[in-house]
Amino acid sequence: MSLGLFASIVGRPPSHSSAPPTRSSLFTEPTRPPAESSLHHPALLTRMVTLRNLKIKTSTCKRIVKELRSYEKEVEKEAAKTADMKEKGADPYDLKQQENVLAESRMMVPDCHKRLETALADLKATLAELKEANEQGAEIGEAESTIAEVEAVVKPTEE
Repeated sequence: MSLGLFASIVGRPPSHSSAPPTRSSLFTEPTRPPAESSLHHPALLTRMVTLRNLKIKTSTCKRIVKELRSYEKEVEKEAAKTADMKEKGADPYDLKQQENVLAESRMMVPDCHKRLETALADLKATLAELKEANEQGAEIGEAESTIAEVEAVVKPTEE
């Protein structure tokens, strides 16, 4: 294929030089100046990113609280099932398996507490950063109510 035919396929005018075009010259896009949009303003972009981070961290705390409550219910259910099996004189192997299930469920509760404390610290730090910048929005109110809810869950276990 001749250089002129290749250039017409690629959409570039044929080169009249004797040197073949380099790979980088064939596949580079022409540079354009950045669009002047309010979304490209650094202060607005930072605000959006930070509010988005706040929203993500708020959702993370809510999800971990939900997980924690689920594991606590599971521990209660499995403990009742284990006690019932002991009363009925269940097979020792089945009883041992049920005790293992209960132990696994119990191990998840402290793990959730640890993750919740970490997520709460991250949420508080992000919220403080936004308040320092005098930001306002629905996300901030939601984060504050989530912090109060999470602290109510975390405090009783620390005492």
